[in-house]
Amino acid sequence: MHLYLAVCLIAVMGFLLGLLGGGGSMLTVPILVYVLGVDAHVTIFVSLIIVGSTALLAGFLHQQRAQVAWNQGLLFVAAGTPLNFLGASVSWRFPGTLLLILFGVLMCVSGMAMLRRRANLESSSQSPTIWLAVVSGACVGFLAGFLGVGGGFLIVPSLVLFLHMPMKLAAGTSLLVIACNSMVALLARRHAVEVDWTLILELVPVALLATCLGVQLSEKFSGLQLRKAFGVFVILLGFFMVVSNATTLANLRATDAQAVKSSLLRHFEASIGLHR
Repeated sequence: MHLYLAVCLIAVMGFLLGLLGGGGSMLTVPILVYVLGVDAHVTIFVSLIIVGSTALLAGFLHQQRAQVAWNQGLLFVAAGTPLNFLGASVSWRFPGTLLLILFGVLMCVSGMAMLRRRANLESSSQSPTIWLAVVSGACVGFLAGFLGVGGGFLIVPSLVLFLHMPMKLAAGTSLLVIACNSMVALLARRHAVEVDWTLILELVPVALLATCLGVQLSEKFSGLQLRKAFGVFVILLGFFMVVSNATTLANLRATDAQAVKSSLLRHFEASIGLHR
Protein backbone atom coordinates (compact mmCIF):
# COMPACT_ATOMS: atom_id res chain seq x y z
CA MET A 1 0.00 0.00 0.00
CA HIS A 2 2.79 2.40 0.92
CA LEU A 3 4.55 1.68 -2.38
CA TYR A 4 1.42 2.54 -4.40
CA LEU A 5 1.08 5.82 -2.51
CA ALA A 6 4.77 6.58 -3.07
CA VAL A 7 4.40 5.91 -6.81
CA CYS A 8 1.48 8.36 -7.02
CA LEU A 9 3.40 11.03 -5.10
CA ILE A 10 6.53 10.52 -7.20
CA ALA A 11 4.35 11.13 -10.26
CA VAL A 12 3.32 14.45 -8.69
CA MET A 13 7.00 15.22 -8.11
CA GLY A 14 7.89 14.55 -11.74
CA PHE A 15 4.99 16.70 -12.92
CA LEU A 16 6.01 19.66 -10.72
CA LEU A 17 9.68 19.33 -11.66
CA GLY A 18 8.79 19.59 -15.34
CA LEU A 19 6.32 22.42 -14.70
CA LEU A 20 8.34 24.61 -12.28
CA GLY A 21 11.96 23.56 -12.86
CA GLY A 22 12.42 22.71 -9.18
CA GLY A 23 10.85 20.95 -6.25
CA GLY A 24 12.06 17.46 -7.14
CA SER A 25 14.12 16.82 -4.02
CA MET A 26 11.67 18.74 -1.86
CA LEU A 27 9.01 16.15 -2.65
CA THR A 28 11.15 13.06 -3.17
CA VAL A 29 12.92 13.31 0.21
CA PRO A 30 9.68 13.45 2.29
CA ILE A 31 8.11 10.68 0.17
CA LEU A 32 11.04 8.32 0.77
CA VAL A 33 11.37 9.22 4.47
CA TYR A 34 7.73 9.45 5.59
CA VAL A 35 5.90 7.13 3.16
CA LEU A 36 8.48 4.39 2.58
CA GLY A 37 10.46 4.76 5.83
CA VAL A 38 13.86 4.96 4.13
CA ASP A 39 16.83 6.10 6.23
CA ALA A 40 17.65 9.81 5.80
CA HIS A 41 21.14 9.30 4.35
CA VAL A 42 19.98 6.50 2.02
CA THR A 43 17.09 8.75 1.02
CA ILE A 44 19.53 11.41 -0.14
CA PHE A 45 21.28 8.93 -2.47
CA VAL A 46 18.04 7.53 -3.91
CA SER A 47 16.59 11.03 -4.32
CA LEU A 48 19.62 12.11 -6.34
CA ILE A 49 19.10 9.25 -8.80
CA ILE A 50 15.37 9.85 -9.23
CA VAL A 51 15.55 13.64 -9.41
CA GLY A 52 18.72 13.73 -11.53
CA SER A 53 17.33 11.44 -14.22
CA THR A 54 13.98 13.25 -14.25
CA ALA A 55 15.65 16.68 -14.49
CA LEU A 56 17.82 15.47 -17.37
CA LEU A 57 14.76 14.50 -19.41
CA ALA A 58 12.84 17.67 -18.47
CA GLY A 59 15.85 19.84 -19.36
CA PHE A 60 16.07 18.20 -22.77
CA LEU A 61 12.37 18.89 -23.38
CA HIS A 62 12.76 22.54 -22.32
CA GLN A 63 15.78 22.88 -24.61
CA GLN A 64 13.59 21.95 -27.56
CA ARG A 65 11.57 25.08 -26.73
CA ALA A 66 14.74 27.25 -26.44
CA GLN A 67 14.15 27.66 -22.70
CA VAL A 68 17.63 26.80 -21.41
CA ALA A 69 20.39 29.42 -20.89
CA TRP A 70 23.41 27.21 -21.47
CA ASN A 71 26.10 29.78 -20.64
CA GLN A 72 24.71 30.73 -17.24
CA GLY A 73 23.73 27.15 -16.46
CA LEU A 74 27.17 25.69 -17.20
CA LEU A 75 28.80 28.55 -15.29
CA PHE A 76 26.61 27.65 -12.30
CA VAL A 77 27.75 24.03 -12.58
CA ALA A 78 31.44 24.88 -12.99
CA ALA A 79 31.42 27.19 -9.96
CA GLY A 80 29.42 24.78 -7.82
CA THR A 81 31.04 21.42 -8.61
CA PRO A 82 34.11 21.67 -6.30
CA LEU A 83 31.96 22.93 -3.42
CA ASN A 84 29.39 20.23 -4.14
CA PHE A 85 32.02 17.62 -3.23
CA LEU A 86 32.97 19.64 -0.14
CA GLY A 87 29.36 19.89 1.00
CA ALA A 88 28.83 16.14 0.54
CA SER A 89 31.91 15.32 2.64
CA VAL A 90 30.81 17.66 5.44
CA SER A 91 27.18 16.48 5.57
CA TRP A 92 28.07 13.06 7.01
CA ARG A 93 29.07 14.75 10.26
CA PHE A 94 25.49 15.92 10.89
CA PRO A 95 22.42 13.88 11.93
CA GLY A 96 19.92 13.16 9.18
CA THR A 97 17.11 14.89 11.11
CA LEU A 98 19.13 18.10 11.39
CA LEU A 99 19.85 18.02 7.65
CA LEU A 100 16.12 17.79 6.94
CA ILE A 101 15.40 20.75 9.26
CA LEU A 102 18.01 22.86 7.46
CA PHE A 103 16.49 21.72 4.19
CA GLY A 104 13.06 22.96 5.29
CA VAL A 105 14.35 26.33 6.55
CA LEU A 106 16.11 27.04 3.25
CA MET A 107 12.95 26.09 1.37
CA CYS A 108 10.87 28.62 3.35
CA VAL A 109 13.45 31.39 2.80
CA SER A 110 13.73 30.80 -0.95
CA GLY A 111 9.94 30.56 -1.33
CA MET A 112 9.37 33.88 0.47
CA ALA A 113 12.05 35.53 -1.68
CA MET A 114 10.23 34.40 -4.82
CA LEU A 115 6.89 35.77 -3.58
CA ARG A 116 8.41 39.10 -2.52
CA ARG A 117 10.21 39.66 -5.82
CA ARG A 118 8.93 42.72 -7.63
CA ALA A 119 7.00 41.89 -10.79
CA ASN A 120 8.71 44.67 -12.79
CA LEU A 121 12.00 42.79 -12.53
CA GLU A 122 10.59 40.03 -14.72
CA SER A 123 11.49 42.06 -17.78
CA SER A 124 14.53 43.80 -16.32
CA SER A 125 17.27 44.70 -18.78
CA GLN A 126 20.02 44.62 -16.15
CA SER A 127 23.03 42.50 -17.05
CA PRO A 128 24.31 40.69 -13.95
CA THR A 129 28.07 40.36 -13.63
CA ILE A 130 29.86 37.07 -14.16
CA TRP A 131 31.00 37.16 -10.52
CA LEU A 132 27.41 37.20 -9.29
CA ALA A 133 26.74 34.05 -11.30
CA VAL A 134 29.92 32.43 -9.97
CA VAL A 135 29.14 33.24 -6.32
CA SER A 136 25.52 32.09 -6.70
CA GLY A 137 26.63 28.86 -8.37
CA ALA A 138 29.23 28.18 -5.68
CA CYS A 139 26.73 28.68 -2.84
CA VAL A 140 24.11 26.52 -4.53
CA GLY A 141 26.73 23.83 -5.28
CA PHE A 142 27.82 23.61 -1.65
CA LEU A 143 24.26 23.47 -0.34
CA ALA A 144 23.28 20.89 -2.97
CA GLY A 145 26.15 18.63 -1.87
CA PHE A 146 25.58 19.29 1.84
CA LEU A 147 21.86 18.56 1.71
CA GLY A 148 22.14 15.90 -1.00
CA VAL A 149 19.67 17.55 -3.35
CA GLY A 150 19.60 18.70 -6.95
CA GLY A 151 19.12 22.22 -5.63
CA GLY A 152 16.19 23.40 -7.77
CA PHE A 153 14.56 25.13 -4.79
CA LEU A 154 17.71 27.31 -4.62
CA ILE A 155 18.67 27.43 -8.31
CA VAL A 156 15.38 28.86 -9.59
CA PRO A 157 15.32 31.73 -7.03
CA SER A 158 19.02 32.44 -7.69
CA LEU A 159 18.50 32.66 -11.45
CA VAL A 160 15.35 34.78 -11.09
CA LEU A 161 16.46 37.08 -8.25
CA PHE A 162 20.19 37.51 -8.93
CA LEU A 163 20.55 36.91 -12.67
CA HIS A 164 17.16 38.48 -13.56
CA MET A 165 16.04 35.59 -15.75
CA PRO A 166 12.39 35.25 -16.79
CA MET A 167 10.74 32.46 -14.82
CA LYS A 168 10.34 30.06 -17.74
CA LEU A 169 13.97 30.43 -18.80
CA ALA A 170 15.07 30.00 -15.18
CA ALA A 171 13.01 26.80 -14.90
CA GLY A 172 14.59 25.25 -17.98
CA THR A 173 18.11 26.30 -16.97
CA SER A 174 17.54 25.03 -13.44
CA LEU A 175 16.84 21.55 -14.80
CA LEU A 176 20.22 21.50 -16.53
CA VAL A 177 21.97 22.50 -13.30
CA ILE A 178 19.93 20.00 -11.22
CA ALA A 179 20.92 17.13 -13.50
CA CYS A 180 24.61 18.07 -13.29
CA ASN A 181 24.52 18.70 -9.52
CA SER A 182 22.80 15.35 -8.97
CA MET A 183 25.47 13.49 -10.95
CA VAL A 184 28.28 15.22 -9.04
CA ALA A 185 26.65 14.53 -5.66
CA LEU A 186 26.13 10.88 -6.65
CA LEU A 187 29.82 10.52 -7.47
CA ALA A 188 30.71 11.98 -4.06
CA ARG A 189 28.42 9.47 -2.28
CA ARG A 190 28.72 6.39 -4.53
CA HIS A 191 30.44 4.19 -1.91
CA ALA A 192 28.68 5.58 1.15
CA VAL A 193 25.45 3.58 1.28
CA GLU A 194 23.78 0.42 0.04
CA VAL A 195 20.73 1.14 -2.11
CA ASP A 196 17.66 -0.88 -3.04
CA TRP A 197 17.83 -0.63 -6.84
CA THR A 198 14.46 -2.35 -7.19
CA LEU A 199 12.83 0.63 -5.49
CA ILE A 200 14.57 3.02 -7.87
CA LEU A 201 13.45 1.05 -10.93
CA GLU A 202 9.86 1.17 -9.64
CA LEU A 203 9.85 4.94 -9.12
CA VAL A 204 11.98 6.42 -11.94
CA PRO A 205 9.76 5.48 -14.94
CA VAL A 206 6.71 7.06 -13.28
CA ALA A 207 8.62 10.27 -12.61
CA LEU A 208 9.86 10.44 -16.21
CA LEU A 209 6.38 10.06 -17.68
CA ALA A 210 4.90 12.67 -15.34
CA THR A 211 7.62 15.24 -16.05
CA CYS A 212 6.80 15.09 -19.77
CA LEU A 213 3.26 16.19 -18.91
CA GLY A 214 4.58 18.96 -16.64
CA VAL A 215 6.78 20.40 -19.39
CA GLN A 216 3.86 20.36 -21.83
CA LEU A 217 1.57 22.22 -19.41
CA SER A 218 4.22 24.83 -18.49
CA GLU A 219 3.50 26.48 -21.86
CA LYS A 220 -0.06 27.26 -20.75
CA PHE A 221 0.95 29.44 -17.75
CA SER A 222 2.65 32.84 -17.53
CA GLY A 223 6.00 33.33 -15.85
CA LEU A 224 4.38 35.29 -13.01
CA GLN A 225 1.87 32.51 -12.34
CA LEU A 226 4.62 29.89 -12.29
CA ARG A 227 6.80 32.00 -9.97
CA LYS A 228 4.00 32.51 -7.44
CA ALA A 229 3.06 28.83 -7.59
CA PHE A 230 6.70 27.92 -7.00
CA GLY A 231 6.96 30.24 -3.99
CA VAL A 232 3.79 28.98 -2.30
CA PHE A 233 4.67 25.35 -2.94
CA VAL A 234 8.17 25.72 -1.48
CA ILE A 235 6.99 27.55 1.65
CA LEU A 236 4.26 25.03 2.49
CA LEU A 237 6.49 22.00 2.03
CA GLY A 238 9.40 23.64 3.86
CA PHE A 239 7.19 24.52 6.83
CA PHE A 240 5.97 20.93 7.02
CA MET A 241 9.52 19.57 7.00
CA VAL A 242 10.74 21.97 9.71
CA VAL A 243 7.81 21.25 12.05
CA SER A 244 7.84 17.47 11.61
CA ASN A 245 11.61 17.09 11.97
CA ALA A 246 11.88 19.58 14.84
CA THR A 247 9.25 17.51 16.68
CA THR A 248 11.23 14.35 16.00
CA LEU A 249 14.46 15.97 17.22
CA ALA A 250 12.75 17.26 20.38
CA ASN A 251 11.37 13.78 21.11
CA LEU A 252 14.81 12.23 20.65
CA ARG A 253 16.37 14.74 23.04
CA ALA A 254 13.61 14.12 25.60
CA THR A 255 14.24 10.36 25.32
CA ASP A 256 18.00 10.87 25.72
CA ALA A 257 17.46 13.13 28.73
CA GLN A 258 15.20 10.53 30.34
CA ALA A 259 17.81 7.82 29.72
CA VAL A 260 20.54 9.94 31.34
CA LYS A 261 18.27 10.68 34.30
CA SER A 262 17.49 6.97 34.77
CA SER A 263 21.19 6.09 34.55
CA LEU A 264 22.12 8.68 37.19
CA LEU A 265 19.33 7.45 39.44
CA ARG A 266 20.58 3.86 39.17
CA HIS A 267 24.12 4.93 40.03
CA PHE A 268 22.84 6.95 42.97
CA GLU A 269 20.81 4.03 44.32
CA ALA A 270 23.78 1.70 43.85
CA SER A 271 26.08 4.06 45.75
CA ILE A 272 23.58 4.25 48.64
CA GLY A 273 23.48 0.46 48.76
CA LEU A 274 27.29 0.27 48.92
CA HIS A 275 27.46 2.76 51.81
CA ARG A 276 24.93 0.72 53.73
